[in-house]
Amino acid sequence: MMDAARTAPKPAAPAALAALWSPLDPELLTVREGFMDFVHRKLEPPDLQDCAPKGTKVTDTDPRMIYHGEMIPVSTPDVTQGLKDARRTLRTNRFRPTGKRMSMIIDGCAGKTMLLLQIGRAYQGLLETERRPDSEWTPVVYINVPPRHESNMDWSLPLADFFGMDHTVNIDKRTYRSTDMTEPVIHAIRESRTSLLLIDGIDRIHDSDLAGAFDYFDCLQARLRLSVIYSGRGATDIVNEGLHNRRRSERPRTSEQFRSSLPVMRINPIPFHAGQEEGWRTVLRAYDSNLRLYDHEPGSLLDLEEELHERTGGYMDTLDQLICQTAQQAIEDETEAITKEALDDMFAGRNDPDDD
Repeated sequence: MMDAARTAPKPAAPAALAALWSPLDPELLTVREGFMDFVHRKLEPPDLQDCAPKGTKVTDTDPRMIYHGEMIPVSTPDVTQGLKDARRTLRTNRFRPTGKRMSMIIDGCAGKTMLLLQIGRAYQGLLETERRPDSEWTPVVYINVPPRHESNMDWSLPLADFFGMDHTVNIDKRTYRSTDMTEPVIHAIRESRTSLLLIDGIDRIHDSDLAGAFDYFDCLQARLRLSVIYSGRGATDIVNEGLHNRRRSERPRTSEQFRSSLPVMRINPIPFHAGQEEGWRTVLRAYDSNLRLYDHEPGSLLDLEEELHERTGGYMDTLDQLICQTAQQAIEDETEAITKEALDDMFAGRNDPDDD
């Protein structure tokens, strides 16, 4: 298995990745090339003076169409606080020579993945101020919980995929299967000096798999100098139960004896109640200033603040989808502005559930 780590293809250097990246065919963030591109790519709004003149019919690959498909991320108060809390914990972890590094949890509703990725991006950006990136160094690894996780092999595969390792046996035959990549992965993490592991979708772990999953994570941390961030809906209870080898259904609801000491970063919908409007308005101002529409009046999104909150419930993923879709439609139909009528024509946000 060690041979697999040695023969794995070497990733391209960051400069080469930037040259190869295409907005029409981006790499997945769960592979090294995709995550490195996410860290290094600078998303900037196009200058209207450099765009096709107003009234010009454009295709879906027009720079403004592409930009409004992925506008500059807007940080909510919860994301801002989460970034600050994570930086403090990771800074302490970096300089702790002995003992297992403290892990963290991201819990709540929509926006967890955004915070998880922004933490990884900020952490790697900080480290790159101290060290020049190269084709080996991989300070951050990002994976999703695999669909099957009955053994160590299943947990090792997304890590192997991130590093671009071939983990199949007899791939040219109909009987091909995967093999446990734990040892090659540990070798790769050591060689690449990985210090932060981001695990998304932790809520996909079944109760019966909790003990095995967290035994695996604990083993990785015992053998490597890794900080781990777990993200998912209900992640606090899931991680607490996993760390104590208990099923969630058996956890005493009135006792704290099984609670872990891991810090939790929580993402909540942005409220818009009387006396709590400023957080929502701050988010809308950021989107408003990021729009690149010819007839957009600065501040006009705030005229739609009630409509937008009613449609999205304060959930950032729905708000982002709604604004991006409406902006692209405004370019296509040449109205070049976001209006209530345009929002009403969009499907996003029509049937959001009332509860979390």
